[in-house]
Amino acid sequence: MEQRKLGIVFASGAANRICCLAIYGAAALAGGYKVVVHLVNEGLVAFRKDVMPRLNDENLGTTYSPPIYVPYVETYLKNLSNAIKRGEFKDWYSFLKELKQTYGDRFKIYACPVAAQFYNVRKEDLVDIVDGIVGAETFLEEVYGGIVMYL
Repeated sequence: MEQRKLGIVFASGAANRICCLAIYGAAALAGGYKVVVHLVNEGLVAFRKDVMPRLNDENLGTTYSPPIYVPYVETYLKNLSNAIKRGEFKDWYSFLKELKQTYGDRFKIYACPVAAQFYNVRKEDLVDIVDGIVGAETFLEEVYGGIVMYL
């Protein structure tokens, strides 16, 4: 049987959207999938060393949401922050790092070279769980025949 694959194009970078990347990625990995993430646009910026730690606090400025959702997003951020403080949940960096350590080559995170160029982000600016900077063609080849999600 051919290995199942999940590709995730992560474009948002918002604190309340990285949850989907982590949860769907973890579920797919646990189910035997290979998971390949392609960081584009603000999704790439979210993985900067100076940005990733800020995605776990209660700062509404790290999210995107229409004004009608603001009270709910504030609740999400508060609950996430409190769960991390109580040790009930890992911060996003630790969660993703643990997935990389557990699943090795079945979990890849790549940065888009066009986004890296336009956002002026270098490989050394990114957290260590980013495997490299590769183009869409490499991402698509690695997930060929699988499911692709856009977040």
